[in-house]
Amino acid sequence: MRVSTNMLFDSGVATMNRQLADLVHLQQQIASGRRVLTPSDDPVAAARVLEVQQSADVMAQFRVNHDNARATLELEEAQLDSASELLIRAKELALTAGNGTLTFAQRQAAATELRARYDQLMGIANSTDGTGQFMFAGYQSATRPFSRTMDDLITNGGDVNYAGDDGQRRLQASATRYLEVTDPGTEVFMGIDDGAGGNQSMFKTIADLVGAIEDPGNTGAAFSADISAALGNINRGLDNVLRVRGAIGSRLNELDSLTTTADDMAVQYAQALSNLQDLDYAQAISDLTRKKTNLEAAQKSFAQTSQLSLFNYL
Repeated sequence: MRVSTNMLFDSGVATMNRQLADLVHLQQQIASGRRVLTPSDDPVAAARVLEVQQSADVMAQFRVNHDNARATLELEEAQLDSASELLIRAKELALTAGNGTLTFAQRQAAATELRARYDQLMGIANSTDGTGQFMFAGYQSATRPFSRTMDDLITNGGDVNYAGDDGQRRLQASATRYLEVTDPGTEVFMGIDDGAGGNQSMFKTIADLVGAIEDPGNTGAAFSADISAALGNINRGLDNVLRVRGAIGSRLNELDSLTTTADDMAVQYAQALSNLQDLDYAQAISDLTRKKTNLEAAQKSFAQTSQLSLFNYL
């Protein structure tokens, strides 16, 4: 085959460009610490990297959900702890007011504090989470769930108004598990057994107690019966709060287990990604030295052959 001077130059330049491109690509791999920079580097590994990365991203989102769920559950548990302390204090006040040696005026101090406790309980039941959503409204988280004053209950009877529903908001904690992160107000503050075959809220229990204490004509056996009924309802209300708190504790324990699993999976995904795409630095540096040597040799060879001319021998 006849080789022209242009062919000689083109061939030499093409060879050096290829070697230079290989050298630049290897330098990029070393700089990034990644063996697979583009799918063409290793199509099979690149496809597998995409699959593993997608799984790792999903697991990372589950971990975010775990943190959000834990924060919500711990906030609810703290509110219920306050409700428990409030009911315990209401029980103490009922016992104090039921002391037969107190005058009517003296027992009003207990009623005054119980009124404050009623408002405090209303605040707990209408508490919001960190995003401004009402915790005990079920799915109606944008709606204030509880309303009605104590005086209205005492004067007109009935029970509090509840604007929420019975739903439990959930977060996805794993591929197959949706964890309940709230409890509806009906489950926590209402539906308390009144000891007579009916149900009532904690609010009505306190309102009835205050009404009994503040009634100057309520004395003797009738007053003692009212105090006894209130104590029974408060105890059942406490039991109900403890039941819900126990359920929250179980969810938090399950969440800890799911988080441990997610953390273990994250480590496995990271290791898999490292095996698929991380660079073998020792091999890469060896290849870099070899490619630099090849490029230098090609440059020297081109410099020598480019000077060849038939006129040099004439």
